Amino acid sequence: MAGAPHILDGVTVPLVTPMDADRRPDAALAKPLLATMDAAGIDTLMLLGSNGEGALIPAAAAARFARETADLWRGMRGQRSRLFVTVFGAGTAIGLENARALMAARPDALVVAAPLYFIHTEDELADHFASFAAFGVPVIVYNIPRYTGNPITLSLLGRLAGMPHIVGMKDSGGNDQYLLDALAATRDNSGFAISQGNEKRLGWALLEGARGITPGLANIAPALCVALAAAAREGRVDEVEALQARLTALTAIHSLRPGVAAMKAALHLLGLAPMAPAAPFRAYSPTELEQLRAVLARMQGDVGGHLRSGE
Repeated sequence: MAGAPHILDGVTVPLVTPMDADRRPDAALAKPLLATMDAAGIDTLMLLGSNGEGALIPAAAAARFARETADLWRGMRGQRSRLFVTVFGAGTAIGLENARALMAARPDALVVAAPLYFIHTEDELADHFASFAAFGVPVIVYNIPRYTGNPITLSLLGRLAGMPHIVGMKDSGGNDQYLLDALAATRDNSGFAISQGNEKRLGWALLEGARGITPGLANIAPALCVALAAAAREGRVDEVEALQARLTALTAIHSLRPGVAAMKAALHLLGLAPMAPAAPFRAYSPTELEQLRAVLARMQGDVGGHLRSGE
């Protein structure tokens, strides 16, 4: 990670959205998780992304959660704090409306996904991302084609990287060659950076030139992610590989029923956040919880919080 500082440097945590018993986002319930992030030396949070279930949360509730969480985080982390909010929408008008509501959190950047549902041409996608210049904050492009159906192709990336308001990309496409090509295509653009979301390839991506990582696993293992980023920054390759192996082992939490429900169940067992996911996701059953507890018990040295005894 060379060059002038960039907002995507290091670890960005795609924070889960803690919800009350009625499945309403509740920033107060995030306090134990935020305290764990602070203790681990995390500076940057990304709210309402895939791990944050942002596409499932109504705009008003999402905006309230983002604003209140931002206040809590800035109160904990002070001037070191940095906060991104994620914008989803089936079309540009919906995305802009959602972004307008989320600006109440005073984000340091908007993380903008391609439109959902319909497949669009490159020109249409370029127009979509260009429209977010209106908010006057940096924009990070979110490449997550398995959810949007609209990949950020290398041709489109070249156009977006040339827009003054677009400063980087969070790549969750999971394609090694694409990431290498994207890094090569943007290497001479000092104002543009890429953050890797593929949890099994974090260390490799950093060593290849990604400026940062945005792993969902940082919710349960923030200190391990910080250590990995530091080792990569200092070129300690053997340490990077060892730390990556430990993080890869943690992906076993998704071996039962993968996704948001697994992450929230793990955080519940660690005493860091409630288990309830947004509908129509279902929380883990008691049987699934016990199976997940056995997985976490083998990894207690690498996760935050304290594993609860059987319930």
